[in-house]
Amino acid sequence: MAGRVTKSELEGLAASLNEYTKGRHRFEIEWAYGSPRLVANGGSADVSPRLTSRELAQWIRAFMAGYDLAKKRG
Repeated sequence: MAGRVTKSELEGLAASLNEYTKGRHRFEIEWAYGSPRLVANGGSADVSPRLTSRELAQWIRAFMAGYDLAKKRG
């Protein structure tokens, strides 16, 4: 198993997601009670539930893969 997923890694994934989606929703990582979640538009929209850092990293990667698939299908 790989090492821990850090806060900076999650922030990097959110930045990559923003580039990937051309900044349409301004994705960010929000933290509460030690658990992160992905939010959009300054926290006005919850995108993911609160997860562990590792789960959220996997969730964001899956979200990006699904977004890519939807773009390809048009």
